[in-house]
Amino acid sequence: MNKKTLISAVVCIVILLPIAYLVVKKKTPATADKVQQPVANQPKIDIAALEALVKSKPDYENLINLSQGYINSNMPGKSITYLKQAIKLDSTKAAAYNNLGVANIMLKNYKQGIAACVKAVSLDGKSELAKNNLKWGIDESNKTIDMIAQLEKTPADKKNTDYYIRLGLYNLYIGNYDKSIATWQEGLSKDVNNNIFINDIGTALVLKKEYDKAIAEFNKVLKADPNNQLAKNNIEWALSEKKGE
Repeated sequence: MNKKTLISAVVCIVILLPIAYLVVKKKTPATADKVQQPVANQPKIDIAALEALVKSKPDYENLINLSQGYINSNMPGKSITYLKQAIKLDSTKAAAYNNLGVANIMLKNYKQGIAACVKAVSLDGKSELAKNNLKWGIDESNKTIDMIAQLEKTPADKKNTDYYIRLGLYNLYIGNYDKSIATWQEGLSKDVNNNIFINDIGTALVLKKEYDKAIAEFNKVLKADPNNQLAKNNIEWALSEKKGE
């Protein structure tokens, strides 16, 4: 498959994009417009060298190569800040949008991933890579919609904590943030001490760009559990996203 280089009761995939439960330049940098999904048994990527290149010369190509390095090293969340920087430098090229789409799809942010791939295709209609990634994102989103439909058939007496976490997550993946929040709030009403729900509500609020509300949710977790690393990471993430707006 020629796809390349992607959020929450998810795990904190990386500080840049944490979620809460269920939950890749350079010896020889890859071409900026050719990013693929991680390939097994590929040579080890020298991330430190790629980061050093960006630090010394943060131009479009180096930013793209670093983002690709993170993606190919299965650290898609770390690529997002650099891809946003690349887009600020040049919003007319498809490569950054393509990689941004891949990173978000890997992170299960299908709505954002699809939007980035659509932009990449609009900038370069001949890019089969961007078209394939767009199809990939749509396929993954449709699979998630099917899982939601199946999960919603769960009998009332079987709607336990796992049910609410998963249903909220699946809605989060497809960008239905309000439905995610409502689902987790219902779960929280039945399991009032479950910090997973609160962390995930905060995650959805970050994705809605309601950063202060999100931080308030994460602080609720820390009040009950001062050592909750996920909540701490999520606060850093929310502040980073707020600063980048």
